[in-house]
Amino acid sequence: MILSSVSTALVNLIVFSAIPFLWWLIRYRKKTHFFTWLGFYPPKFQSRWYVLLLFALIYYFFYSFDFMQLVDQATLDYLESNGSVSANAFAGLGAAAILPALIENFIANGVAEEILFRGFLCKRLCAKLGTVPGIILQAALFALMHNLLYLVAGMEVSLWFHCLMFCFTGAGALLLGWLNEKLYNGSIFPSILLHGAGNFISTMLVAF
Repeated sequence: MILSSVSTALVNLIVFSAIPFLWWLIRYRKKTHFFTWLGFYPPKFQSRWYVLLLFALIYYFFYSFDFMQLVDQATLDYLESNGSVSANAFAGLGAAAILPALIENFIANGVAEEILFRGFLCKRLCAKLGTVPGIILQAALFALMHNLLYLVAGMEVSLWFHCLMFCFTGAGALLLGWLNEKLYNGSIFPSILLHGAGNFISTMLVAF
C-alpha cells in the first residue's frame, strides 16, 4: 500500500509538473527560479484577521457539506464499489491507511495538483486576465479535470452527478485560489496544506 502510494505520488508529480516546467524552461528560466515562479516561497498574510476568519468559516461549511446526499442511492452504491475511486482503496483499513493516505493526499493531490492549477495556471491567468477572473477560470479548469477523470475512467455516472462534481470541486478550487492570491502573497503553501488536509480527512472517514 505504501509503495503504491509513493508510486502514485511520483507519477502525479511528474505529470502535473511537466507542462509548467516546459513553460518555465522556454520562457522564464533566465528570469526566475522554477520553484519561486510556481509560488514555493514563505507565505505572508496580507489581509485582515477577520477576513481570514471569514474564509475559515466558509471553508469549514464548504468541506463539512456532503454533496453526496444529493446523489441517488444507486449512484452511491456504484461509486462505493468502483475501484476507480481512489478513496475506496483505503476503505476499512483503519490505522494502516494513515501513512499511505498522507503520502497520496498531500503529495499526489496536494503538491502535484497545486503545482499545475494554483502554481502555474492560476498565476498565469491572473497575470493575463486579472486576479479575480484568473482565479475563477482556474477553478473551472480544475473542476473540468475531475469531470474528465470520471469520463476517462469509464465511470457510468449521470449528468447530474457531473454537475455536482463540477460545482463542488470548482468551489474548492475557487477558495484555494482566493486563499493564495488574495489573502496571502501568492505562495502556494497555504493551498497545498489545505488541499492535502481536506483530502486526508475525507480518506480517513472512509478508512475508519
